[in-house]
Amino acid sequence: MVKVALLDDARRAVEPVLRQRVDTLPTTLRQRAVHHFGWDDPASGTGKAVRPALVLATARAVGAGLTTALTVAAAVELVHNFTLIHDDVHDQDTERHGRPALWTVCGTSEALLAGNALCALGIETLADLNGVGRLARCVTDLCEGQSMDIDFEQRQEVGLDECLRMSAGKTGVLLGCACALTALNAGAGDDVVQAFDDFGIEIGIAFQFANDLLGIWGDERATGKPTGSDLSRLKKTLPILRALQSGTAAGDQLAELYAHGVELDETQTRRATALVERTGARQWAESEIHRRVDLALTFVEKTGSPELTSLAKLAFVYYRSLSSADS
Repeated sequence: MVKVALLDDARRAVEPVLRQRVDTLPTTLRQRAVHHFGWDDPASGTGKAVRPALVLATARAVGAGLTTALTVAAAVELVHNFTLIHDDVHDQDTERHGRPALWTVCGTSEALLAGNALCALGIETLADLNGVGRLARCVTDLCEGQSMDIDFEQRQEVGLDECLRMSAGKTGVLLGCACALTALNAGAGDDVVQAFDDFGIEIGIAFQFANDLLGIWGDERATGKPTGSDLSRLKKTLPILRALQSGTAAGDQLAELYAHGVELDETQTRRATALVERTGARQWAESEIHRRVDLALTFVEKTGSPELTSLAKLAFVYYRSLSSADS
């Protein structure tokens, strides 16, 4: 499949640069990073490499050099993995890509320090190019998005618009920054740089919708997380909030399950999953993936890049490929 090949090619291209950068870390931090990336266990899984693929596709669309593009891709991927390490700690997820999450191996404090080191290394990687300030600001936005996510877990009432802003902060801004940094370092004008930023943000939101759907209907064998895990943990993701605020009888019943504030057992989780579907929230979220992808492509339609189009449409392919067979 062309889309998957784009990701595989990007992963292979950026990995040597990532390894070279990680090798500059002090010994203990380097060892932590090696475990997190899975380089000490070739049999373990890897990330999707969407960000490096977007960087390389953007580079070809705007005429950026390969060395520059790989430097940008490595910088962004290091920052992305900083967020993943922190996410695993905050969510208490014990696995990542089929191997123990870093915090379960070295403890919470050590894992957070390793994540911080990857963030600093990512910004340092960009030091000889344009846009260091842009990437640093993006990190602030990422932290705000994560803070909102944590806050939502403690609140009874969360607005759908708030959740969309959080999704843009947690996922969209880094994809937007990746594309914008590439265009910026190709000498593109401010309007083109902003267009690529907007493109990436919308793709990020599309992927967040896909991730949120997988948090309910994902195939455990493919995602590594139990089907319905977001519901069992009473999370307030985009489709769940849509269901809770649907004004339907099913939405009201789901709200009753959430009101107890106690994690759902297997039977309750299956019931909650059915209730979300009955509200129409699943269909809405699936349609939002398509809408966000179409919107994203309007920002870069003048490039005529088939790679950007393929990568944008990957969000729905990704969701479908990891959904439960019986869902």
